[in-house]
Amino acid sequence: MLLFVALENPIRLVGGTRSSKEQLHLPPGYSLERSDPDVLVLRCSHGTAVAHFSARGATAEAIEREARMHYRERNLPA
Repeated sequence: MLLFVALENPIRLVGGTRSSKEQLHLPPGYSLERSDPDVLVLRCSHGTAVAHFSARGATAEAIEREARMHYRERNLPA
């Protein structure tokens, strides 16, 4: 199950085929913090920073890939 996150003030995600107003498809509890205009911070449900991206060079695909990879690693049985 994926959570759809709408960007309030759409940013330009360089590369890929998506428009800047499309939604990111992130796992449950994940969010994209945009408090710094130059850096995007991917956070998990605990608020921990998972990855940092350049606001100018980030692609939706790269952000989604990091979120999915972290989600899978975190939810593997011990």
